[in-house]
Amino acid sequence: MGAALHAQLTRCRHELPLAVVDGLPGDGAELRPEQLRQMAAALLAIAADAELMPTKGKRFVPVRRCYPVDAP
Repeated sequence: MGAALHAQLTRCRHELPLAVVDGLPGDGAELRPEQLRQMAAALLAIAADAELMPTKGKRFVPVRRCYPVDAP
């Protein structure tokens, strides 16, 4: 698993929050329980930030953020 997840926080066509996440392990990824917890924590942070983004209006600007995944 990478050291970070990168996400673009944007909106869908209905002007609702949307996150485009890069850095997720692909099919067949072997992750220990602690790695799964760390990835889950990063995904929860992405979800929370996406929900806080103002998504209405013509001047909406997507943002790109990095979410560290602490590796043991």
